[in-house]
Amino acid sequence: MESLPLYAVILFLILLLLIRVPFASLKSGWLPISFFLAFTFLSNVFFSHGKILYSIGSIAITEEGLRLATVRTLRIFFMVAGAKILTATTPIDVMVEALRKALSPLEKTGMPVGDFFSVMGLTLKCFPRLKDYLTENYRNHKNNTESKGFWGRVNIMSSFLLPMFIQSIQNPEVFFKETDEKAGISPQRN
Repeated sequence: MESLPLYAVILFLILLLLIRVPFASLKSGWLPISFFLAFTFLSNVFFSHGKILYSIGSIAITEEGLRLATVRTLRIFFMVAGAKILTATTPIDVMVEALRKALSPLEKTGMPVGDFFSVMGLTLKCFPRLKDYLTENYRNHKNNTESKGFWGRVNIMSSFLLPMFIQSIQNPEVFFKETDEKAGISPQRN
């Protein structure tokens, strides 16, 4: 059986750790996470059987439902907050290497763990470049065309996203070479 005082102590410790994380890193993504936490809490509070504390028509809040909702919502919050703390304080390269080392015993079974994490590390390194490339293209297309409302922005994004995806699949080296040249990075030769 879960102990709510223990969860309160863990919550206090996680909040202390979250204070040390930069606010810009914390605020990204919290709106959808908040909706998910609220949905988790409400779905467990209203749809659990037990001793009724409060009811409105056919909707009842039970003591067991309130306890269960609190515990489940806190568990999810702990996981999300832990991931936020980890990603804000640890470089991606270090996390990927730690995961590779932790799962390296699976290579004895024939799983290509090293290859997987090499590709994962390269992919994660490319995300900032891809974001910059997409932002620049969006701004260029927006300045060159007239966009009104949501569907105008969707039309602009679709006009350059599909060709960019096709180009990145057909010849990814050219795609990243272009972003390197724009960033002032000289290509490495083997």
